[in-house]
Amino acid sequence: MIRNIGLVGLTLVGAVAVTSAAAPVRSGLTLVGFRSWTAPANTRVVFDFSAAASIVAPDSGSGRELMIALPGEPLRLAADVPNVLRIHDGIVDSVTIESAGDGARFHAVFQDSVAFHVFSLTGEADKPHRVVLDVTRPAAVVDEEKRLAGIASAKRRDRVRVIAVDAGHGGEDLGAKGPHHVIEKNVTLAVARDLVQELNKIPGIRGQLVREGDYFIPLRERYHIAERMNADLFVSIHANSSRHRGSGSGSEVYFLSLRGASSQADQDLAETENAADLIGGVPSQAEDDLVNILYDVKRSSALQQSQLLAETLLAHVAEDRVLEARGVKQASFVVLKSVEFPSVLVETAFINNPVEARLLADPDFQHQLGRQLATGVKEYFQRAGVTLGTTQSSGSGAHD
Repeated sequence: MIRNIGLVGLTLVGAVAVTSAAAPVRSGLTLVGFRSWTAPANTRVVFDFSAAASIVAPDSGSGRELMIALPGEPLRLAADVPNVLRIHDGIVDSVTIESAGDGARFHAVFQDSVAFHVFSLTGEADKPHRVVLDVTRPAAVVDEEKRLAGIASAKRRDRVRVIAVDAGHGGEDLGAKGPHHVIEKNVTLAVARDLVQELNKIPGIRGQLVREGDYFIPLRERYHIAERMNADLFVSIHANSSRHRGSGSGSEVYFLSLRGASSQADQDLAETENAADLIGGVPSQAEDDLVNILYDVKRSSALQQSQLLAETLLAHVAEDRVLEARGVKQASFVVLKSVEFPSVLVETAFINNPVEARLLADPDFQHQLGRQLATGVKEYFQRAGVTLGTTQSSGSGAHD
């Protein structure tokens, strides 16, 4: 919940005004970052502050404009922060900072009537205090759903197997960081694109990206996107990182564990990857015990095939011995919790290892990983008894 403080009588266009007793902004507040990311159906604008910021804004609403007020002393801008962010992505036109003696206002202008959501995130670790504006254009949501339905229809028409390839992290969720500014979210998207390109060379297989650009997707929404594609497999691409620089090396592939992780290290890794939702401001969700019981049989079959997929992929990634095979493991990764298809998470290499970070940043190596993983997917179908080019499944856990 946003704390609604100050500026009695403030008018908010497209939403109900929120007012309360005045309280000053902390002295010396600085805006240290101001940026946006565009997804297929929504835009996220993020304001980074040097300290917690008390704002006046509706939690949610709709309209063509929005004013977020920051009452109190004038707001300072860091040297590299613009006072206007021109986005022009079909959803948000621009966001302008309007400074005044009694504080500042962030004036967002939208290119159509949109739904918006405003919330604050407390600074932690390497993340500053943030105010987030999420904007969704209803027509764009409809278009995205039509696109996903079109993928499912084309699968039936063309008699192909759809592989949903999930590039881990994205947007403000950078993932792990390596030396020389190697960032996990960039590496995973590059490898995912190469994997899709290689998959689409295989007759009877069609690769589809879950995240097509640099934007944030909640963990559960990632596999829900794959479900709406009617995907047959889900492969999530990540880069590992150890606590001490250079202490880890190699590749490992995970499938879902319902009874805890293979080891404490695997549990720690799962908690790190699952924290992506916290970074993106997604509230935690309780597990539905009834749904879990009803899905037990289906999940058991999916897990068996997930293990086979994990084993096959790791064998191909490690076959040239450039990367050590650390084994197939299990942990409670949220992104792997669909029961609709076999799912695996590939930790390609250790991004904090200087040698492996250089590899991960190399386009030739990224393409090599994509080719190896695509070959592994093809072999998985062979081992699972699936004839590519038909819609009949023989124990693959894939959709008919």
